[in-house]
Amino acid sequence: MNILDKVLIVMFLIFPMTGISQAIVFYDVMVGGRTVGSVKVLHFLPGQEAGKRRIEAEFSIPFYSGSFFSENQFTNGILKNSVTEHRVNGKKKEQTRTLENARHQYQIDFFETNAEIRKTKDIRFCINSTLTNLYYEEPVNICSVYSERYGQMCTVKKSGENSYTVTLPNGKQSVYSYSDGQCKEVHAELAGFKLRIIKRNISLVKNNYDKNKIRL
Repeated sequence: MNILDKVLIVMFLIFPMTGISQAIVFYDVMVGGRTVGSVKVLHFLPGQEAGKRRIEAEFSIPFYSGSFFSENQFTNGILKNSVTEHRVNGKKKEQTRTLENARHQYQIDFFETNAEIRKTKDIRFCINSTLTNLYYEEPVNICSVYSERYGQMCTVKKSGENSYTVTLPNGKQSVYSYSDGQCKEVHAELAGFKLRIIKRNISLVKNNYDKNKIRL
């Protein structure tokens, strides 16, 4: 359990009537020292939606703007379903859905912009960790994670002290760095641009009524 989960539990115990439902961790997306977007990592209260994980991102660089979200649902440490969606210049570009339809067996559907299924494939192995997970916890002793977008596994290699290099199915690499088990920074590439995704020092606790927001 990471520090944010512990904070949520304490907040829930101290203020049980406030209806606290989640904490949001913010990251700035930087290119050449300039902020071009943001990433939100949603931490749900353990015991209510403990297995749910979701990240949302938006960005704008020359001739290219877009948004992305990825949502996972885990039960007992095993991925049950996931959905990712990419939008570019205001239009849906692609969507991928992964669903466990039998023990350690998944169906993956790749959708085009018109919501028709472009391709479907099946995989037969247990998925315990995803790319989304990398924003939630340090991948200690993990050698591969599942790409919800590509429907494939990605290799994870330790590249330094609390730093890990992930090789995506398209050959690109991203580097994730951690402090006290929390993701602090990500180096990635998008449309030929080198990105730095840097964690802000301020997070947000939300309640079910979307009011009384508490900054940590």
